[in-house]
Amino acid sequence: MINTENLFELVYILIDKKKATARDLSEHFGVSTRTIYRWIDSLCLAGIPIFSTKGFGGGIEIDGNYSLDKTVLTEDEKVSLAAAANAVSALSGDDASRAAAGKIRSLTKEKTDWLEVDFGSWNPLGAYIRTVFDVAKGAILKKQVLCFDYYSSHGEVGRRFVQPWKIVFRGQAWYLYGWCNQKEEARYFKLSRIQNIRNTRRTADIFEDSLEAKKSKSKDVEREYSERLKKEYRLVTLTVRIPKKELWRIMDDYKIEESQASAEEPDGLTTVTFKIPDEVWLVTYLLSFGSSLEVVAPKSVKHALEEEIKRMYQKVFQ
Repeated sequence: MINTENLFELVYILIDKKKATARDLSEHFGVSTRTIYRWIDSLCLAGIPIFSTKGFGGGIEIDGNYSLDKTVLTEDEKVSLAAAANAVSALSGDDASRAAAGKIRSLTKEKTDWLEVDFGSWNPLGAYIRTVFDVAKGAILKKQVLCFDYYSSHGEVGRRFVQPWKIVFRGQAWYLYGWCNQKEEARYFKLSRIQNIRNTRRTADIFEDSLEAKKSKSKDVEREYSERLKKEYRLVTLTVRIPKKELWRIMDDYKIEESQASAEEPDGLTTVTFKIPDEVWLVTYLLSFGSSLEVVAPKSVKHALEEEIKRMYQKVFQ
């Protein structure tokens, strides 16, 4: 049975490349040239104008005036596709993305603005992140090396040369993912911590899909980027007692696993449990709640909080 997705991909390839040989197509799909010609016959029977020419410069091509019939997609699919195009247009902000979104919106008369993506922020930092985003995007598309100063979560500050692969949105922040020349491994860089970014215009030579040659230098390169993100932080299960009116601050960043109010506690207090990265900023995050938050467990976090409060007291009163 013929895979419909393969047929669609074949049509897209021909529309994009204008012409391709049966051998090139067979290598792309991992099938025989005989299978490719069988697919071509099926597409021709479906009314798609594909033909082949022999001899030097020949190959399989599609009529230059052909475009995918609008009826290929259901109405719901057109609306979803248009909404996605609007979102990409908002993120990219370039003329090509806006033009493409407009063409896709024309496929349907239904409402396509049900999804809105606003790259902006509630504070002025948003405009700066947009600048970093644009520079990184340009380097990714042109396969060029980026240079910037980076402030890590471990308190390190240094100049980095990065061969960028993609921009990732994770949690509530944007990250640049690519090969760090200094660390000789794949790394994530939070856009808000990047300063003085510039495109060096030097051609990149290490790509995400060709890291086999670098495996001997770093075990991290064997991970898929999604797996790397999952392992980026070591999580600790935290139980705290906090006023209900302050609970939204935790819920904005973390998933509450358990919440309960005790009859023994004053009105308005609740005990919640959630997972949080066990990083250097954990204690300062908890201190930002002031006296309204009490750490119940684990004891290690409670002890670290007490020690930091003692150091603060000494600096203020001694």
